[in-house]
Amino acid sequence: MIVPLRIIWKRQALHRVDEIASWYENNMGRTAMHSFLQGVANTVSTLSHSPQIGILDERRSTPRRKLYSFVTHPKYKIIYYFTSKTIYIVTIHRTMMKNG
Repeated sequence: MIVPLRIIWKRQALHRVDEIASWYENNMGRTAMHSFLQGVANTVSTLSHSPQIGILDERRSTPRRKLYSFVTHPKYKIIYYFTSKTIYIVTIHRTMMKNG
C-alpha cells in the first residue's frame, strides 16, 4: 500500500486559495466556490499519492529545489515541491493570460 505524502500548505498558497475562492463566491456564486475548493482538494490529494505526475517548472526551479506544476482547474495550476515524505503546496497561479 502506498502511503500518501504529508501535505503542507505554504502561507502564500493558503492566501491565494482564499482569494480565488472569495472571487468565485462573489462573482459566480457559492456553488462555484465550493466546486473550485473541492477541485483543489482533490488535486492535492492526488498529488500526495503521485507527486511526480506534475510538470517540472524549470523557470521557477532552483538548483536546490525543483518546483512542479499541475493544473487543478481550467484557469489555475498548483505550484509545489516534494520530498520523500512531504508535499509542499507553494502557491496557485493562473493558467490564462489576461487580455489587453
